[in-house]
Amino acid sequence: MAGPRISTRPKWVGDLGTLGVIGLLFGAIYLLPPDNSYEAIRETGRITACMPTLYPPLVTADPAEPGFDVELLGQLAQRLDLRLNILPNAAMAKDFNPRSWRVTRAQCQVLAGGIALTTPVLSYLDATAPYLSTGWAVVSPEPLTSLDGKTVGFYAGLSGLDRVALSRSLRQMGLRPRIVNSAEALQAGLADGTLDAGISEALVARQIAGANDWSVSWAPGTEERYPLGIGLWKGDLTLKRRLTAALDQLEADGTVDRLKDKYDIADIETVIGGGAAPELE
Repeated sequence: MAGPRISTRPKWVGDLGTLGVIGLLFGAIYLLPPDNSYEAIRETGRITACMPTLYPPLVTADPAEPGFDVELLGQLAQRLDLRLNILPNAAMAKDFNPRSWRVTRAQCQVLAGGIALTTPVLSYLDATAPYLSTGWAVVSPEPLTSLDGKTVGFYAGLSGLDRVALSRSLRQMGLRPRIVNSAEALQAGLADGTLDAGISEALVARQIAGANDWSVSWAPGTEERYPLGIGLWKGDLTLKRRLTAALDQLEADGTVDRLKDKYDIADIETVIGGGAAPELE
């Protein structure tokens, strides 16, 4: 009795099927709507930015000096011939997790005011190149190579930096910082000699150092240092290209440096205890 017949299919049939699937995928890509993120904004003549309600020196409550990021976005909007609209969002200053801010495309096209370019953030948002950086920093009237034996003040500020990890690191170094309740109190303690050094979020420390011609360095024992940029939604490539080109112009013509000088944002070039400062901006 004859056995069952085994059907043999030529190998090229499977290859054709694979090519067909690949062709369908490429076709689907071409059917996607084109990116018109910049054109849509240009038609309205307005770009809306979600920003923290308060995050000095990036966002302040002073109309005369509204903040570094507020003025930077104003300059970018002007270069793109757009009006800037700011939508305050109090949640943005509390942490670096954009999913907890409850922001959507319908609310704003860009996000600024302390957008840390961390891996979790960049998994959710796209971003421009960084122009500032943050982390824990040490400010002091005179340059320091160590905090051993120093009276140190601590002001956390409004940032989403990890205070628990910093506290653990400082305890391991035998430090017990005095907690102060404002940047002004930290600056006053340094000015009158009550404190030898102050630890705070880097933008606060840099502003105190810049206003008083003091020294500022990255804090020892912590690697929590992040570049800051402007966030925008993934896929908005035409808008990103325009923002990037305009930001490059502001960097090249000295506008960014002038804003740093205006808001007393000193550069950080050293790390307490030695080591090269990371290139973050």
